[in-house]
Amino acid sequence: MAEPLRPFYLVGLGLTHVEVLAALHAENFDEGWSAQSFDTTLRMPGAYGFMAVRRTDDEPLGFALFRAAVFDAGDGEAEVLSIATRPQARGQGVARALMAQGLQLAAELGVQTMFLEVAADNVSALGLYQAMGFAQSGQRKGYYARPDGQRADALVMRLETSA
Repeated sequence: MAEPLRPFYLVGLGLTHVEVLAALHAENFDEGWSAQSFDTTLRMPGAYGFMAVRRTDDEPLGFALFRAAVFDAGDGEAEVLSIATRPQARGQGVARALMAQGLQLAAELGVQTMFLEVAADNVSALGLYQAMGFAQSGQRKGYYARPDGQRADALVMRLETSA
């Protein structure tokens, strides 16, 4: 039986997307990245990513940006640089699809270990990452500054891929 069609599709990120990425990032983070930051990041060796786009009207719903460093065939690392889903699109499988696509490409590139960093109080993101097999491998105390002056710990997580 065929899998039901998702209400969104994924496209590879390119330099033409930097303004949209900056807008999506600003919707999700206290300190959003600029379009120039995305331009610089996408030009880095090993940078890749995907955007989820709603089928009915081509509205961007989210993105995931990765960077891979492959040293020898089957011996590489990658990291999730940023991932964001528009608030109204959360709970629809957007982030899971973006992560799965990023992990698949990482494995194809020869990546053995994927890393990411997430705020310890980001319960929904932690749930997604744990469900995908990531486990905590470190912690940075008080890493994230909040607008109210509070600080949140960053959890470093890792996943061994099937490379």
